[in-house]
Amino acid sequence: MKKIKKIHAWSFILLASLFASLASCSSDDGNDSSGKLTIESVSLAVNDSLVTTGFVENMYIIRGSGFKDTRKIFFNDVEADFNPTLVTNNIIIVTIPLETPFQNVGTSDKIRIETVADAVEFDFIIGQPEPKITSFDPVAGGIGDIVTIKGVVFDNLLSVKFDEIEAVIVSSTSTEIKVEIPAGVVQAKIFVETAGGIAESPGSFGFKRIIYDDDLGEGFQLWGGWGGTQDLANTAIVKRGTYSIKRVTEGWSALQIGYSGSTLNLGTDVTAVKVSIYAETTGKVRIVFNGDDSHGKVLDVVAGQWIDFTIPVSEITAQTTLSQIWVQEFSGAGNVIYIDDFGFI
Repeated sequence: MKKIKKIHAWSFILLASLFASLASCSSDDGNDSSGKLTIESVSLAVNDSLVTTGFVENMYIIRGSGFKDTRKIFFNDVEADFNPTLVTNNIIIVTIPLETPFQNVGTSDKIRIETVADAVEFDFIIGQPEPKITSFDPVAGGIGDIVTIKGVVFDNLLSVKFDEIEAVIVSSTSTEIKVEIPAGVVQAKIFVETAGGIAESPGSFGFKRIIYDDDLGEGFQLWGGWGGTQDLANTAIVKRGTYSIKRVTEGWSALQIGYSGSTLNLGTDVTAVKVSIYAETTGKVRIVFNGDDSHGKVLDVVAGQWIDFTIPVSEITAQTTLSQIWVQEFSGAGNVIYIDDFGFI
């Protein structure tokens, strides 16, 4: 029994108009009589342009002869639904099924038409559809952490990028890719490129809450500090973007940033803080939350180079909410430091 594809009323009217026009042309050419089963060409229905490659869920016009008693149509051995009212002896209008396998996935690369008494095959490639990203996890992380990207049609994978920064691919299947987070990523869209095209992630990867990225993030304010000066629009030494924070420090002095936004739960809303620091002199810097001078995380900085730090909030404080942050010189000798790409993940 023939499979009949359901068509919405308005779509059917358009199809009927197209089919009537094609059938009329076929009759005018005197090609509507019965004959040997042959396939001569395939066209994309939307503009009737000849093609040698098709894509799933697109409609095509097959031309040839002997189609009058068509019983089955296959694309790469997958049977397609078709409406028998859209078949003449010389024309078939049919849509390639969604589940049809594409080139290089063990396919026959054939259209096959079967009638009551005969069958014919025609060389026709099903192209790989564009990939699609449905989710990624985690939504933020540090350099070298593994991000799992989920979606569909990741076959024949060419690259994964965070904006323009290419990532190292750890593993991949048709529905899942694992990559390492590359250096230099703060906030970025994820792009997956395959032989079928490029997919863009539905959301951005990066900080859950920005403290500083060319400017202070929402809810954060400069409270100043003590024993030094700061410039939040420094352009001399920058990790990424346009600006960094330049802090000219005295021994034990600190930059002080306040927070007055919506409650930020440490350890649940955010689990770690990420910051890049450049120092003119090798020394130590301490990160302190909420003015808790008895706690904090001491970081070793090296003269003349940016160092990226990812610190679990549990190593900085046992408190559960945030009110302020210190970035404190902790060698006792003074220094000039630059702070960039600062935020929670």
